[in-house]
Amino acid sequence: MSIAPSSDAAFDLSGIEPPRLVVRPLLKLDEEQFFQLTQQNPEQPLEQNAQGEVIIVSPTGGFSGRSNSKINKQLDNWNDIDQRGEVFDSSTLFRLPKGSARSPDAAWVERSRWEALTEEEQERFPPLCPDFVIELRSKTDRLVDLQEKLVEYLDNGAQLGWIIDPLLKQVHIYQPGQPVQILDQPATVEGTGCVAGFTLDLKDIFR
Repeated sequence: MSIAPSSDAAFDLSGIEPPRLVVRPLLKLDEEQFFQLTQQNPEQPLEQNAQGEVIIVSPTGGFSGRSNSKINKQLDNWNDIDQRGEVFDSSTLFRLPKGSARSPDAAWVERSRWEALTEEEQERFPPLCPDFVIELRSKTDRLVDLQEKLVEYLDNGAQLGWIIDPLLKQVHIYQPGQPVQILDQPATVEGTGCVAGFTLDLKDIFR
């Protein structure tokens, strides 16, 4: 028997990570069906894991949206000078080689890989894994979910990935074949490998 709480009951939800909403369709959606689903629901960001489950992505609040804009601006400004790749924001959904569809908060793809895609592939969900990805943790994000996504990116061919965590003021750095590196309260974080020369200033992110 369940007992309903009284209307004046107080609940302490601090320290409890929010749940992730996953929709398991009766039939596994193929790429075209999932594409059509996103087109019919443009107001709702969606992702899909390799098992075909549809993941409803929570909208971000003002602080996270502002921070994400600053991250993309810095990456784009650097790339305008570097000219080795293309930069994509969080509205871009990539169809990863192993079947999932993901939208990193910021992504960078080496230019020759991008140009190798057909115009149709570029217009829809680009069928590749970005070389470099950034995930920005908001208050609605479970850290474990972001960690799993970064492992998935590496498993699909990413060369570098960062979790920017303003809640803990940490940066988690993921590289193939290396242990995860965690920086505590860094002022900046330096790109390596494919994005060597890129420096992300965290002053306005970790305020």
